[in-house]
Amino acid sequence: MSTRARVGILGAGWWAALNHIPVIQAHPDATLAAVGRLGESELQALLTKFGIPYGSQDAAKLLAEVPLDGVIVASPHTLHAEHALLALAAGCHVMVEKPAATTAGDAHSIQSEATRRGLGLMVPHAWNYKSYALTARN
Repeated sequence: MSTRARVGILGAGWWAALNHIPVIQAHPDATLAAVGRLGESELQALLTKFGIPYGSQDAAKLLAEVPLDGVIVASPHTLHAEHALLALAAGCHVMVEKPAATTAGDAHSIQSEATRRGLGLMVPHAWNYKSYALTARN
């Protein structure tokens, strides 16, 4: 049985192709199990280029059909809340690109749902793990 984290990406556009996909595929403790993006030809090109086993234009379908441990939300900003909430409802830990949401109410809903379900939620910022950021946190 594999102990690798099964990760999916919702909104697998240029940033996911440039950053998220190669990073996940190079990580020894993770496997990229599925990606979602709009545009059938773009989706198929991505699946072929990176050898990804599953892709869908429908985020809810992807989350229902593929067992995942975590989801990266890199979709357009206006879809962040919808996609993050779908992933949390599916029992996935979530990393949602910034901005986490386009309204304070949506951001609160995402955070509340993650807390309620006991799931991890992260918004990546370039300096999260720099020494001075860790010092400030402490």
